Amino acid sequence: MNPSKPAKGAALALVADLPEPSALCLDFADGEARFSLILVRSGGRIAAFENRCPHARFPLEKPDGGVILQDGAFLICAAHGASFRVADGAWCGGPGQGQGLTGVAVTVSGGLVVMDE
Repeated sequence: MNPSKPAKGAALALVADLPEPSALCLDFADGEARFSLILVRSGGRIAAFENRCPHARFPLEKPDGGVILQDGAFLICAAHGASFRVADGAWCGGPGQGQGLTGVAVTVSGGLVVMDE
């Protein structure tokens, strides 16, 4: 297990920090270990994915930390333009050979987005 990955039950963000639709990149570190995830709110649902494009293993976000969310339905990799469906992380086009994003289980509790794995 990655020591920098938040533990089950850890609060990640306030739901209020995720307007509809939006995507937010969160980075965690523990010494040399790093873990990055993207929270997405779209269609009344909040989902989370590891912030790593399966094509070249780069983070999806832009250099300024922003995340490209197209039409509230697709995450777009800023490096090479691969697109992934927000509903389930499935690859939709661009580089990537059909590989989707790795989902991260989260729940909403008391106005917080919380790790659930």
